[in-house]
Amino acid sequence: MKHPYCSVQDAVYEMHKKRIIIIQDHQNREDEGDLYIPAQYVSPDIINFMITHGKGLICVSITAQRARQLDLPLMIPEQENEENTKCSFTISVDARDGIKTGISPYDRAKTIQILGNPNSRVKELVKPGHIFPLVAKEGLLQKRRGHTEAAIQLSTSAGLDPSGVICEIIGDDGHMLRGKKLQEYALKYNLKIITIESLIEFS
Repeated sequence: MKHPYCSVQDAVYEMHKKRIIIIQDHQNREDEGDLYIPAQYVSPDIINFMITHGKGLICVSITAQRARQLDLPLMIPEQENEENTKCSFTISVDARDGIKTGISPYDRAKTIQILGNPNSRVKELVKPGHIFPLVAKEGLLQKRRGHTEAAIQLSTSAGLDPSGVICEIIGDDGHMLRGKKLQEYALKYNLKIITIESLIEFS
């Protein structure tokens, strides 16, 4: 079977073409793939693809600095975080203007564009909402080998805003796609896979 794995350089090329990439973590961790695109390249069509073909929760990886800039407190204090992989969720958000209920691909893309804009201001968002920001650890993959940190590292590797949209990939049977099934999924939709291990080696 042809494999869909790519180098960091190839991933950067895909990003600049505004194409979705799959980030895969280590088989000894979650061994899962997330759909990813830099936040500044998000569009309603991309969000619709993620909803339809990813089926996971759409989140936006941001830096701690961006979270402070937009006054986005953690959903729960770090020391009280009992989530399995210690994801640092902030309070959920929607765009204040230019949307309706906040849940449509158009509305979610609008909210994500605010999160991925370094010039955005606190008053442009309302809380709670339908988009879930995730705060990456300082030091990124050297501190935590998660999709949140990998998304930021990929975006910065391409010289883009340090933010990214991620969405877990769920199979038709309701289970997460892993291994060969994830590769088959990538080939079906002509998507490249970058592993977190490759990103760590490149950094």
